[in-house]
Amino acid sequence: MKASTLKLIIAWMLVILPLGWGVYKSAIKSKPLFQAPPVVTS
Repeated sequence: MKASTLKLIIAWMLVILPLGWGVYKSAIKSKPLFQAPPVVTS
């Protein structure tokens, strides 16, 4: 039973780590979309 638990944890880490990295990078790249545009004065 202990070996199957370890395999399950490793399998989930193989899914969660790249998924988390992708979500993090997407959030960083989308940050400028939610900022106010600069005020243009003439």
